[in-house]
Amino acid sequence: MITNFLCSLLVGILITFFDYWLNNRDKK
Repeated sequence: MITNFLCSLLVGILITFFDYWLNNRDKK
C-alpha cells in the first residue's frame, strides 16, 4: 500500500517536472 502511494507520488512529481521543463523549452 505504501509503495503504491509512493509510486504514484513519484510519477506525479515527474510529470509536473517534465511539463515545467517542456514549457521552459518552448519559451526559448
